[in-house]
Amino acid sequence: MQLVRTDLANARMGQLVGADRRTYSMTGVALGPAEVEALVESGCPVVTYLPGGRLLWHDEDDAWPAWADARSGPERVTAGRWESPDGSVLVVLVLHA
Repeated sequence: MQLVRTDLANARMGQLVGADRRTYSMTGVALGPAEVEALVESGCPVVTYLPGGRLLWHDEDDAWPAWADARSGPERVTAGRWESPDGSVLVVLVLHA
């Protein structure tokens, strides 16, 4: 798990730079649980946007536990699909306090 950034100015405008150094942009596509699971199972990285504005990057073995923790926690969770110019996909989980 890696901290992606603490300043969300760009993320709030629909872009973030991942730990893989790709720039991801918000697509506006909301994801349901089955879609998130399929993407995570296929190796897609996950970013968790925590209350207070912190972003955490999860890839490989960390992505599935991040998704499991988010969906079983007390906070409401929404998920979105973000993409980089090369077509790489990122799942962004937003935890709502």
